[in-house]
Amino acid sequence: MTGFDWATLSAARQARLDAVPDMVRHALRVLEDVLEEADHACTFTLEDAPLTGDGVAAAVQALLPASCEVAGLTPVPAWSTVVGAALPGFFVPTRQPQAWAAQAAPRVLAESLSAWVTALLARLWPDSAQAWELTVRSRDWYEAAYVDLVVLTDARVWLLHLGVSD
Repeated sequence: MTGFDWATLSAARQARLDAVPDMVRHALRVLEDVLEEADHACTFTLEDAPLTGDGVAAAVQALLPASCEVAGLTPVPAWSTVVGAALPGFFVPTRQPQAWAAQAAPRVLAESLSAWVTALLARLWPDSAQAWELTVRSRDWYEAAYVDLVVLTDARVWLLHLGVSD
């Protein structure tokens, strides 16, 4: 990676807070496209809902597909650690190893987009925000592999879904 601090970019620093979720969604969509191969499709989404008196699990449940339910919420010390560990490495396709080797242009692009997403998320979620890894139970297909992160901040529950179907 280049070592550039994406949080210092004026587009991240000066973006209206209400515009940041859509900026994250857009960057995630581009990252999905970069990481896609014939039978390797990524689904990256960001959703949010208000925290109600029913708690975090109920708010998350409302964000999940109808065939899914919350099976567990495991606290994590820092949301950024989970995102950094998952993106892009967990989702890098395997058919073209030379394209995804360290310092190869596609790898650098995916790593840069991932850093951009993390910088934008930092505008929404302070380092101290409560965060959990979500385990989903599904009556139907969910994802071949996934990392779901739940973050609570300012009475909003956020669900970052990072999934891949192989």
